[in-house]
Amino acid sequence: MRHMKRKSVFFLCAFYFALCGTAHAIPPLVTGDVPVADKAHIEIYMGYRYQKTDSIERQTPFTEIVYGLSGRQEITFEIPYLSVDGSHGFGDAVAGTKYLFIEEKGDRPGVAGSFEVKLDNGNREKGLGTGAFESELRLRAQKTKKWFTGIVNLGITFVGEPEVNGSRVEKRNVLFSSFAQEYEISPTTKLLSEVYYKTSDEPDGPFRLAADIGFKRRISENFSVHSSIGKSLREANRGGPGLRLYAGFKYEFPAGK
Repeated sequence: MRHMKRKSVFFLCAFYFALCGTAHAIPPLVTGDVPVADKAHIEIYMGYRYQKTDSIERQTPFTEIVYGLSGRQEITFEIPYLSVDGSHGFGDAVAGTKYLFIEEKGDRPGVAGSFEVKLDNGNREKGLGTGAFESELRLRAQKTKKWFTGIVNLGITFVGEPEVNGSRVEKRNVLFSSFAQEYEISPTTKLLSEVYYKTSDEPDGPFRLAADIGFKRRISENFSVHSSIGKSLREANRGGPGLRLYAGFKYEFPAGK
């Protein structure tokens, strides 16, 4: 009974925070991994995110909560508090789930799929939200060989069309692909890199081709730190970002039996 009460409190708190909180992968990279959180465990990601495109966006803090429903499925809630060109407030909340279809074993890669929904609670006029619901489907594959791990993502975001002054703003669905790498340099430290591509949600907008590098280091069994930095690979940073920076930590703990 005590564990049931603890789980109920967690879900109520997480849902509340999510309704106050853009996708998509767990930091520090844009690419999402395959493994899911351990059953009945909570993972909390918190940090600082900076991105410069046409405007400067800061998430202070960025917060994501992950809960392992089973050995194959997890649910996530993302809670960004934004600072955009002098405006401050909660951005669009994201809730999602990831399911492990194939567990990595031997020469067999791991395969997972994820689904996320972005709400429209952020203030669009202040640049804190898009003004419309969005949903994303993403397929993830991952394989480790000794000290190297390769991760591939393919996804599509179904973009809603916000209403401005009584008229719908035309938007396009966004295609996404990425390839990330992890290099184990010690039992507690990994170097990270990735290249990713995504189309624009604006009909005539430029596509994005960008890269990140970073690291993650385990400090203890339940606590680790991580960071990444990256930018556009296109001339004059076309499609953005001019700079992307993330620094934060991960803390995990059991939430019941």
